[in-house]
Amino acid sequence: MSTIGLNWSRSTRQNRWFRRLAAGFRAACVVFAWCGAGSSVISACAAGPVLPPASQRFAGEASSASPDFQRHVLPLLGRLGCNGRACHGSFQGQGGFQLSLFGYDFAADHASLCGGDSPRVDREDPAESLILQKPTLGIDHEGGERFKPGGWEHRLLQQWIAAGALPRPEEAPTLLELRVEPQEMLFSAVEQTQMLRLIARWSNGEEEDVTPLCRFRSNDESIAVIDASGQVQAVGAGDTHVVAFYDNGVATVSVLLPYATPREEAYPASLTPTPIDKLVVAKLRKLGLTPSELCTDAEFLRRVSLDLTGTPPAPAEIEAFLADSSPDKRGRKIDELLERPTYAAWTTTWLCDLTGATEGNLPVGGEQGVQRDKAVQWYDWIYRRVAENMPYDQLVEGILLAVSREPEQAEADYFAEMSSYFREEDRADFSERKWMPYFWTRGQFSPPQTLRFGYAFLGVRLECAQCHKHPYDQWTKADYEDFEIFFRDVRFRYTLASGKELKEKLGLTADQDSAGYKKLFAQLAHDGTLVPWGDLATPDWKRSRTLRARTSEGVGRVITPRLLGGEELISQSYSDPRQPVMDWLRDPGNPYFARAVVNRVWAKCMGVGLIEPVDDMNLANPASNEPLLAHLAEEFVAHQYDLKWLFRTITRSRTYQLSWRPNATNLHDERNFSRAQLRRLPAEVLCDALDFATATSEEQQTLLHDKSALRDRNIGFPLMRGRGATGAYALKLFGKPERRLVCECERSGEPSLLQTVYLRNDAEVQSRIDRKDGWLAEIAAQDAAWRENHRDALLTEAWLRTLGRPPRPAELELGRLQLAVEEDAAAFRDLLWALLNSKEFILNH
Repeated sequence: MSTIGLNWSRSTRQNRWFRRLAAGFRAACVVFAWCGAGSSVISACAAGPVLPPASQRFAGEASSASPDFQRHVLPLLGRLGCNGRACHGSFQGQGGFQLSLFGYDFAADHASLCGGDSPRVDREDPAESLILQKPTLGIDHEGGERFKPGGWEHRLLQQWIAAGALPRPEEAPTLLELRVEPQEMLFSAVEQTQMLRLIARWSNGEEEDVTPLCRFRSNDESIAVIDASGQVQAVGAGDTHVVAFYDNGVATVSVLLPYATPREEAYPASLTPTPIDKLVVAKLRKLGLTPSELCTDAEFLRRVSLDLTGTPPAPAEIEAFLADSSPDKRGRKIDELLERPTYAAWTTTWLCDLTGATEGNLPVGGEQGVQRDKAVQWYDWIYRRVAENMPYDQLVEGILLAVSREPEQAEADYFAEMSSYFREEDRADFSERKWMPYFWTRGQFSPPQTLRFGYAFLGVRLECAQCHKHPYDQWTKADYEDFEIFFRDVRFRYTLASGKELKEKLGLTADQDSAGYKKLFAQLAHDGTLVPWGDLATPDWKRSRTLRARTSEGVGRVITPRLLGGEELISQSYSDPRQPVMDWLRDPGNPYFARAVVNRVWAKCMGVGLIEPVDDMNLANPASNEPLLAHLAEEFVAHQYDLKWLFRTITRSRTYQLSWRPNATNLHDERNFSRAQLRRLPAEVLCDALDFATATSEEQQTLLHDKSALRDRNIGFPLMRGRGATGAYALKLFGKPERRLVCECERSGEPSLLQTVYLRNDAEVQSRIDRKDGWLAEIAAQDAAWRENHRDALLTEAWLRTLGRPPRPAELELGRLQLAVEEDAAAFRDLLWALLNSKEFILNH
């Protein structure tokens, strides 16, 4: 495992989480933080004697152990379910008693237990405390019995009350690491069991066995289950993780039960020609999974063409590739595809999904024409950088640090520049701008900017932390508020002085939100008239430093800017508060940035991410193959964030080129990449494939290589209609995201009956098949003798156009029979329709 993050060392903004990780690495520990191999921080070493677990220390009447509110009381309440969302941790609480969800607010929880008209704690008579009476059913309790009278849980809580029910001290030690033993469980049979042991290490050097105070869960109960004591039991073949939660720590343990007994002869050296293959096969060995054979050349060409360019290969390209006997032809084809405009176009579509490029609710000029112009500009700006293979971190910098008006730019010059991007004649090229500000000016689309930033560039979901502690990660509400301050005031504004005068001069006096104002604004902009454009404002850093979090009681604590998991930043060091965020993203020790894009590219190529969902990287959701993700992320950074390198490296691996056909061992494997995953074509690719299959040979070449044709193929935007069948309805039907949430959940690959009906009967599909400038019309223009002489070639081309392979002998004979009983035109039409409605056409295999 790499030592990422040991030297991210600007003294004013060192990340305390990284420093803790570094300590674990220096001790030759196995550490998990950003990678999910074990716990939020896991090390294999111990600093001194480990205190026995609470179940032993508080078991006897003579116990003199002193319970701690943070270390013992709140974790116990969490383990018992008291502060869960279905009980007192809900927003309204239960029975007039409320706790913070998962116990993140120490002060509020202590006040709830000890204060109010009906305190749950009785310091005068601890045994009569409601917190003891109700869970033992001494008093009726809707939640039922949670522990036995006289048990260690009862004694722990009673001793805490008897000692004064003390709250968490202001300078209390913090949890440094949560160590789990063992770090991997490899079972050999169903119903085998093994116990976990969790050890907490605190900042004062103390260590304690906290196993009985942890909450547990299994990520897949069909493979392994875990009980409340931490005992893991194998249930079925496969691999998953069991997760332990304690205080702010999350520890995960890999659990494996092989599908079959591994045989060394099943893993020859030929299976591991690349580092990716070595890391994949190492995991497959443990599980007794044998990789499938390599896919055929035709399968590879179609698969890699669709994945890299979003476009099927042309018939002549397939035939040339199949005829080529050189051993390096697959690698050469990958290099060729990466240089095509279609690679840049399809990758740009993906990045537009990622960043939320959309026509709706962009700043100034809500009229559809202006909004569409802005969506095109967004697309073109990204396309230019992808085509130039700009490093991914630099592309993100152009978005993250974007401004609309340069600091020294005069207002009139800014108006003139912006107007030049919208006029109909002699329009300036927006893609030449250094910055692309539209990510920050999407208006009122959900979610807020901080959440969109987390989804897009970190692969992290932070929405839970807006209100309470994240249930599966370390983030609290305070962490979210301290991070949100970097983006809170990055917004679109109308504060330019002469803008008001210019509006009046142009007659832009209608209400800003009225249809009349928008229409007039758009008309003037397209006519080339100088119009007043708003400005993207960055926060007043000094003001942001004094913002306070608002609570239900009014103004609460002072918010200080902190990176996720980091320490307070010194505001005077930066003119733009987004700059330290960009520095953090670029730092080799960043636990998310490189991993997030690597995981997403892997998912694009393989059909499933190393972490799923790809935008939900949390401590309880580790990678299926952590060494592989760590290796690719480290190499991606070492190769200067080169996206082409990443796509090339993945697609050149044997793992990527495996057949989808399972063998006796890997039929049920869906997460360890022992075979290719069958996956439905994305909406845009499917619609374009319909166009491609029905186009003339000449038009196919245009679609493959001519940049001028790309935007017409609805590569980028919801309202950019395609060249025919690829309309907005089809895109929506097959799951194209609307880009309102900037979330992977927006794109759907689920099948539906309407999709089948569309392909079989919809007028759009029929019109594409029958179009006057299409392939069938091209055939019909030839005489009958020519068609007869080229019968087998035309039948073969039908399969190449649709399925990307020549017909099998039985299929070719079926086509001949069809031509024998039906007129040429009708027979070819029926054949083309049938192939377009086959499962093989709609799937990437």
